[in-house]
Amino acid sequence: MLDNIIRSLKAQWVVCKTISDRRSVLYGIRFSYPLYIVIVFLGTATENPVILLIAALIALGGRLLPLHPLDYVYNAFVPALTGAAKIPGRGSELQVSSMIALLFIFLTITIKVLQIPFNFSVLAILYVLSSVFFIVRFLAGSGPRNRP
Repeated sequence: MLDNIIRSLKAQWVVCKTISDRRSVLYGIRFSYPLYIVIVFLGTATENPVILLIAALIALGGRLLPLHPLDYVYNAFVPALTGAAKIPGRGSELQVSSMIALLFIFLTITIKVLQIPFNFSVLAILYVLSSVFFIVRFLAGSGPRNRP
């Protein structure tokens, strides 16, 4: 059983290396990005260490696994319920966005542990805005450009 899991992960890594960053973001905005942004927003705005720990583990999974952990949830349930196509893989942008999320969560936890007076609601809003900027940047910046 473990051999099958390892072979499956290796096959997913190969598929992921062929997917463009733009396509990867398009897959992400189906399910994983919106849900993950909500999780981080709630954890930061409420200063809840359990939610932040869950968000950190999800981001670490996004850094280490071929798919985002929430993409696995999507692939397990959404296609069966709606008939939508499964997410075949994610490109290198997944590692970048997961690393940024890990750094943000580390910063948030550090501010909380050191008891630095900070408005965590503002920090949560900044995370949402930066995530939206990141998504738009990849969608707008990775495709072909129209030049006169």
